[in-house]
Amino acid sequence: MSRPSGRPSILLIANNFPPVRGGSAIVYDNLARQAPSEILVLAPRRNYLDGLPMIGWREHDRRAPYATRRLDLLRTLIDAAGAQNRMRFLLGDVAIRLRLLWTVLRLVRGPGVQAVCVGELLSSGWLLTALRRLVRLGLRLRLVVYVHGEEITTQDPYDPDRRRCRRALLAADRIVVVSRFTLETVRALLGPDSAGRLRLIENGVDTGRFFPGARRPDLVRRYRLSGCFSFVSVCRLLEKKGLDQAIRAFATLAPSMPELRYLIVGGGPFEPELRRIIGEMQLEERVILAGQVTDEELVAHYRLGDVFVMPNRELENGDTEGFGLVFLEANACGLPVIAGCDGGSRDAVRSGENGLVVDGRSVTEIAAAMRRLVEDGAAREALAASGLRVAAGSGWESKSRQFLEVCGVDPEVASMHDREVARVHDREVAGVHDREVAGVHDREAGRERAYARPVDSRCTSRTADSSSTPSR
Repeated sequence: MSRPSGRPSILLIANNFPPVRGGSAIVYDNLARQAPSEILVLAPRRNYLDGLPMIGWREHDRRAPYATRRLDLLRTLIDAAGAQNRMRFLLGDVAIRLRLLWTVLRLVRGPGVQAVCVGELLSSGWLLTALRRLVRLGLRLRLVVYVHGEEITTQDPYDPDRRRCRRALLAADRIVVVSRFTLETVRALLGPDSAGRLRLIENGVDTGRFFPGARRPDLVRRYRLSGCFSFVSVCRLLEKKGLDQAIRAFATLAPSMPELRYLIVGGGPFEPELRRIIGEMQLEERVILAGQVTDEELVAHYRLGDVFVMPNRELENGDTEGFGLVFLEANACGLPVIAGCDGGSRDAVRSGENGLVVDGRSVTEIAAAMRRLVEDGAAREALAASGLRVAAGSGWESKSRQFLEVCGVDPEVASMHDREVARVHDREVAGVHDREVAGVHDREAGRERAYARPVDSRCTSRTADSSSTPSR
């Protein structure tokens, strides 16, 4: 990607980054998109969960308006300790850390980069402490860490007393937190040492992408939702999301409300348990597990719902929802939401304004909220309208400006550079698109010459019909 003269001011190190999906990946991608001239992203090529190459990372980087540098890995594989002996594991971990530190120093040397933001505290906190030592030796750099919440609240067997976590946080000049819940959690951990470090930047939503629209007829047919009132959940299938309790609550309403359906979009390790509950409740025809969907179809799946539901709860090990981007995305698509009361979801959902907040452990409370939003159309519409206003006030542009200020960058100067980057990016993307279209036309013309007959339109129809098969 061509760039205007000058260097980025911020190096953002993100282990979770597109094409990986998830809350933090969405946050970092949108921050960079709003300030492409100022933010350089350092991300991995392989997924630390399974060690496999990330599908689509080259395409993502080619189309993104900001610059991205990739290393093979930024952290050791999750299962590496079980797959190798301890010495090999430690040597591999040291090699990854040295490569990462060397790359960071190479990227920040000389004029330009004035701040480094670490996006994952647990896996990269050591980098903050290493850079802090270099700052004391004369390296001119502002150190920032982005904290989402669960990395502070979840019990860590490798850091049971939070000593390493605390040391990493104190190595940062600024600590960005995404919710008031996270702010208070970090403040309690650091005590008086948190003074002057904490900055609250609540997560945002891309209202240019997420907005109300009609249900797509092909998806309505795919999931057999015609004439139905639909609850929808869009998230990674984890226990803390509370979908098991949502299914149980749905089961109490289903016998008296045959028009109800519950569409669950996403994948994850909790899926087998959800399938077990669905079977136990005999809801196979009423609760639909759609699986993962493409980014292109994500908004259309939100629009299939009448009400969004994700009654999140804190688990025994402290794992909880740091904010809940999906609530804002659902609001932006015109849906009222039902959220759990634990973690940072109260910052995303204000009960009675853009949704209802319930105890995610209580099937009775969840069912009562679901029933209310089915039966009380006026309340449902009022919450949906208010949710649209909340989403409209949560755009990423203002969040990015706050982030630039935390990193010591003047947002006004950055905006002038970003307009230049946007012009360059638009020209390059348009050129790439034109070449791709030309390539498609050339291939189609070649096939027609080879077979000496036009493409049978019935094949196109059959291909389109096959896409309506549910992904389970």
